[in-house]
Amino acid sequence: MLVGMVSCDDGDLIVTSFDFTDLPVRYCSTVDNNETTATNYIFYKINPETNEALAFRFTTDIPVLEEISEVDIDLGRSNSSFVSYRLFNDAVDSDYFCSDIPPAQPTVSEEYISTEGNLRIVTQGDFNDNDGIAAEFELLLNGSEDLDGDGIPNIYDFDDDGDNVPTDREGVVLNDDGSINVELSLDTDGDGLLDFMDPDDDGDGVDTRDEANPENGEGEGALNPRNTITDISIGPDYLNPNIAVNYNVEQYRTHTYVLENIVLTINLENLVFINDSGSETIRQESLFFGTLEASNQTITVIPEFN
Repeated sequence: MLVGMVSCDDGDLIVTSFDFTDLPVRYCSTVDNNETTATNYIFYKINPETNEALAFRFTTDIPVLEEISEVDIDLGRSNSSFVSYRLFNDAVDSDYFCSDIPPAQPTVSEEYISTEGNLRIVTQGDFNDNDGIAAEFELLLNGSEDLDGDGIPNIYDFDDDGDNVPTDREGVVLNDDGSINVELSLDTDGDGLLDFMDPDDDGDGVDTRDEANPENGEGEGALNPRNTITDISIGPDYLNPNIAVNYNVEQYRTHTYVLENIVLTINLENLVFINDSGSETIRQESLFFGTLEASNQTITVIPEFN
């Protein structure tokens, strides 16, 4: 990223250039103690050859590293979100940006802070529920993108039918191409609806999730229908049509899924920088900050019961 900036100083044009081409985008974050839903982010680039750094900070309650999103932030001193260009008197590292109290050294020789501008971060990635079924084959199940209506699309819902039995434990058999083999996959009650899509697997009139006796486990275990077995020769009650006890379960099990292949694309626009003394102003119409490949994120939620 080679950036050329034009500044005005007492009527004279001064061209300021600095080069962050191919330098990695780094970041650190902290939770805002005053507002637990908000996170403070600092993204920065350091040029070790010139002891320069370009950084910006902002606060948002959107988890930019945990969900596919588009975030637009107004940059300026007044709202504590800003971009800074700094030239240091010596080598600088991440401690300067990520420590609660910046180190005494190195010191800043020159600094420009944005008073205006816009930040746009686009987060892209792939959701994975690790249920063994590729997203393309569970995008639509029985004609629905969210079969159980719990707010989590099939492609990253580890329990597609909302019966509190994970999809990967419901006898799904796949073809060589990853598609679902309907003939070989489990359909306990033979109603033509495979168990992983059937809310009442044994067809006894009591939904599978309601056949979990809360006394047969603690925490998540109390919601697991696999833990309730009256006749061990047949197996769990939810697969036994001769047992139809309704425990009226009203909670989903905790859902866990992963956002992987995460890439953040960061652009800055309409920037106005001013130096410490206020004597020099630099304007930059468009600045591509770079991309960041983030680590996989594991998301844990309890869906709203319906």
